[in-house]
Amino acid sequence: MADDLHRKSVAELSAEIAKGAVSPSELTDALLARIERANPAMNAYVTVCAEEARRDARRLTEELARGRSRSPLHGIPFAVKDLMDTAGVRTTYGSSLFRDHVPAADAEPVARLRAAGAVMLGKTNTHEFACGATTTNPHYGATHNPWRHGYVPGGSSGGSGAAVGGGLAPLATGSDTGGSIRIPSALCGVVGLKPTHGRVSLRGTYPMAESCDHVGPIARTTRDCALALNAMAGYDADDPWSRRFPEEDFTRDLERPLRGRKVAVAPAFLASPLSSGVAANLERAVATLRQLGAEIVVVTLPPAEDVLAVATFIWAETYVHHAHQLAENPEAYGADVRTNLEIGKAVDLVAMGQAQHGRERIARAFETVLTDEADALVLPTTPIEAPAIGDELADVGGVALPITYLLAAYTLVHNITRLPTIAVPSGLGARDLPTSVQLTAAPGREALVLNVAHQLEGALWPVEQRWRDLDRVAAPVRA
Repeated sequence: MADDLHRKSVAELSAEIAKGAVSPSELTDALLARIERANPAMNAYVTVCAEEARRDARRLTEELARGRSRSPLHGIPFAVKDLMDTAGVRTTYGSSLFRDHVPAADAEPVARLRAAGAVMLGKTNTHEFACGATTTNPHYGATHNPWRHGYVPGGSSGGSGAAVGGGLAPLATGSDTGGSIRIPSALCGVVGLKPTHGRVSLRGTYPMAESCDHVGPIARTTRDCALALNAMAGYDADDPWSRRFPEEDFTRDLERPLRGRKVAVAPAFLASPLSSGVAANLERAVATLRQLGAEIVVVTLPPAEDVLAVATFIWAETYVHHAHQLAENPEAYGADVRTNLEIGKAVDLVAMGQAQHGRERIARAFETVLTDEADALVLPTTPIEAPAIGDELADVGGVALPITYLLAAYTLVHNITRLPTIAVPSGLGARDLPTSVQLTAAPGREALVLNVAHQLEGALWPVEQRWRDLDRVAAPVRA
């Protein structure tokens, strides 16, 4: 069994642990061995916590022997984005300035996962300060896509996406300010959930733009994301952005048929052109939703160019966090991040005020659609498949556009609206690289969006087929 443990989902591993077929220690050892073999080429992890992971796994194995199971995550290994604090473990935030930084406490979502019995394997690579979409990090190296060496995994949670997609962890944490959970999930062929803003605490996660920052899980399946959210979610009085929501089990509606659900499409919302593979698989996803019983309705959203116009406030917010540090250490920042921060610095008060008002208009329009016209909205996650590491432009429909713009073109709006959104693998596109669609619901309706995603995932491109496709594609980053 040890030979295929890296392919199993959280739910499958949880069942194996519960029946005694594998222990937390055996599972942790198997994952650490795979990391040792595969990570040098993939560079998903910047820090591996082998000793600490084995110690925690032994303790959890002993707890099971005494009849104690903390939750379905008991003994499940997970990876932590290196933007999130971990007690006693180096946390760099993807920056050379924090190369030797060791926090005293875990970020709140990490603490909750560990309290639920999850075993931390290590810290995953991130775009510097989460300020980018490729995870090509000038200080810790580029992370490679598990489907093809030399291609980006997306970002900024690219190490987490690659770790899950490449079988180096069944579960990982990510953060998302403009798409940083969903972009790597899309490019690596896995599932990534950005919860409603305030559902998961931001405490202990290095801020980018807190009014848009979200923390959530990346996993192989929608069910796994639901299990992780059960542990990660909860009100945190020490996080000013945290919100109170009724306690709920996010797995409860996963098997609900889609008959009676209304799923919206918005053909006029064109944030960018789509590659042929993304377009074909989006069409296939909509057809699959219809076959599953959902009613497909056409809706009108605010123009995509309005979203780009108001997004300037995100870089302005980000600059606020870095102003003093950047002024003192400009050479410590990578060129791309420094350029983006200078864009934020240039935003004046008039533009900032206009952007904030525009943001609220867009958010209310999306909420109205998802309250009055439909239960969920489907859009592409990224308009292109993974580009090669180092590429600055991609040709889409005969038009050369910047990679950084393209990767966040369709994800950014859901940070502005702060709505719960999940990226679901939708099939292979160009060069046998994954594509993805994202599903969105009204605030606080994670259970609904997880239901639609679970039903779609199982019918569209289930995890078993993804592994077969990955084997066929035979990416070199394979142990």
